[in-house]
Amino acid sequence: MNTPKSRILIADPDPDVSETLQLYFSANGHETQTVPQANDIIKTARQWQPNAILVSTELTDKNPYQICRELLEDTLTAHIPIIMLLHLDERYVRLEALETGVDDIVTKPIDIEELRLRVEAAIRLSTLRMQV
Repeated sequence: MNTPKSRILIADPDPDVSETLQLYFSANGHETQTVPQANDIIKTARQWQPNAILVSTELTDKNPYQICRELLEDTLTAHIPIIMLLHLDERYVRLEALETGVDDIVTKPIDIEELRLRVEAAIRLSTLRMQV
């Protein structure tokens, strides 16, 4: 099920990954915006108000887990679902991401269709929570 005109913020330092995700989500009816650095995520999220944020653990200019905590503590962004893109499929990495409070995790290499379905599910749940 497609969630039309949902906004997805993609934060990944790899331009190939960002472009692939941007093209795929756009082709599936979503608006997308990319940021290559962690320092741009909060500012962009506050201004653009996406319906979901994808955050790569490969961001190096700031700790991606800290960025997620800041997004979850900010009243302007706390309602936005966050999905972390993990570069390692190690238990400690998955646990650290989940302990941060993110809504979901996906391990690279990314199954793009699975990611889309997870993003759309997170957006649906977020929309339902906001209606209650």
